[in-house]
Amino acid sequence: MEVLARLPAPLVARLQIALAGAHSLSLVDSWGALLLAIRESSVDLVILDPRTSSGLELGQARELLVRHPTLPVVIYTTLVADSIQATVMLAQLGAQHVVLADFDDEPRRFRHMIEQLPATRLSNSVLGYVLPRLHDAPFPFVRAITRLFEAPQEFGDVDELARMSGMTRRSLDRWFHRSGLTSARTMILVARLTRAKHYMGDPGFLLEDVAKKLGYRSIRRFARQVRAATGMTPSTMRYAFTTEEFTSRMAALVCRPEDGSSEWETALDD
Repeated sequence: MEVLARLPAPLVARLQIALAGAHSLSLVDSWGALLLAIRESSVDLVILDPRTSSGLELGQARELLVRHPTLPVVIYTTLVADSIQATVMLAQLGAQHVVLADFDDEPRRFRHMIEQLPATRLSNSVLGYVLPRLHDAPFPFVRAITRLFEAPQEFGDVDELARMSGMTRRSLDRWFHRSGLTSARTMILVARLTRAKHYMGDPGFLLEDVAKKLGYRSIRRFARQVRAATGMTPSTMRYAFTTEEFTSRMAALVCRPEDGSSEWETALDD
């Protein structure tokens, strides 16, 4: 999970302990940097303290919640009167998760709460079809596939997936075939589109933002891959499919027999 935080140093230290290296953490020191990172980078979760050295910054927090209503936001703050008042106000605007320092931030409990947030649910739904097929696969390969769905922007091509799996390209292809999966190219496409669908649920993101967050060099290439996989334009896919329908569609692409997969592979190479 890609976590973005704006917190005072003591809370950053506690958050790092809670994450225990299991999730990527990026830090920003201003609201402008926070909003820019959300728009341009892959961000699954924002953790912030509305209370700063200069006082409460409710207006900026309110702007974040209004602009990105589907982005999970955790308010992580200390138990003082004005922080509690601010938390109540932000909860009314949609902040559903509050962690109080020294009360709710025991590391395992904090990490469990973070991992239950909806940022990765769609990816996990698709992975639910993939991982059972990897029961006898090497652990580095399984770990790489899991990371692919967590952060598809980190995998520019199949060679990168092979490197992360600790094997040659030929060995990677063999494990895909042995596991009853389609090609590595199709897997990368499915991981990207699954995360794209998640981002599309946020009205604060333009389609250009979604493409950029996933590492596409152009919106046209993104659109070609969406059409190859779904037969739709990105703007149509944005409002199409229930979670179950989309999950089934992606699973059908990645778990089907190899014959007929060239269309998706061609789209990946465009």
